[in-house]
Amino acid sequence: MAAAGQFGRACTHRRAWRSAAVLLAASILVAGSVAGLAVSRPPHMGFLATPFAETSPWRQAIPPNPSIDPKSESMIEYLASEQAVYANLLEFGIPIFSVAGDTEVHEVEVECVVLDWGTCPFAGQSVVIPEGAKPNSGSDGALVTLHERSGTIYEFWQAEESGGQWSASWGAVNSLHGSGWGGSATGAGASRLAGVIRIDEIAAGDIPHALALQTNNACPTFRAPALKSDGTSIRRDCIPHGARLQLDPSLDLSELSLTAGELAVATAMQRFGGYVMDVGGAPLSVSFELDTDAAAGALGATYEIAGFRWDYDAMEHIPWERLRVLE
Repeated sequence: MAAAGQFGRACTHRRAWRSAAVLLAASILVAGSVAGLAVSRPPHMGFLATPFAETSPWRQAIPPNPSIDPKSESMIEYLASEQAVYANLLEFGIPIFSVAGDTEVHEVEVECVVLDWGTCPFAGQSVVIPEGAKPNSGSDGALVTLHERSGTIYEFWQAEESGGQWSASWGAVNSLHGSGWGGSATGAGASRLAGVIRIDEIAAGDIPHALALQTNNACPTFRAPALKSDGTSIRRDCIPHGARLQLDPSLDLSELSLTAGELAVATAMQRFGGYVMDVGGAPLSVSFELDTDAAAGALGATYEIAGFRWDYDAMEHIPWERLRVLE
């Protein structure tokens, strides 16, 4: 496989019309110095070890013998057509920054210039963006910041910083103790933190939650737990936002020649599955935490040790044709 050839297709991105139509800018001005904020880059485990409530769909294991969607076979034929689920590790990896619980929260002024999508999600919020926080380099410009004491998650889409002033096209404010669904930081209304494979989860070889999946074949329709859809595909084999995928649990993963990273991902896909929660540039991709401690352009030691080779690694040793769509 020519890895570079997959990059353009595997990028997670919004539809072109959305980028053009949304002119809203949320200007975020921190009233007070943030130089003293205690920042963890990234906050890995600790209070973030199990985000969201125990009842969250992201934390529910798939029961034995679940009902299968009648269109599962045709949907999977397309989703697995490249024998890949691309790992969004760098360009569309999710940078996660936190502010320690004992740190003073600085007031933030948010000005929404255009309200085409309604009230700015950051209006009236004490938004916290630690010094040194940066969005990813992809067209989503995704950024997640958390305030430990309040358990608040600030999720930005197309975030930018210039001269100490921040702007974002849109985003969401969610609770670390909520369902993991709410707002418009993602196409399906999922929290941008939800389902992201964390660095420490790869290090531990254990991903205790459902995964965040993207596809370029998302229908305009959605199903629970999704709240909406930004899909546009009208193909007969399109898949709705909120659909849950599972890797065939009868597969004996020990018989496959999987890397440590592939084994962790495959196991999670058998136990918890993954939710289609956004539009992407490939048949199927999955969100990982961006290692913000890694050198520029590098995956980071944890990912490399686990066998990931480059951004958009296809994880092709997993038999993705054995995926199924649950009803």
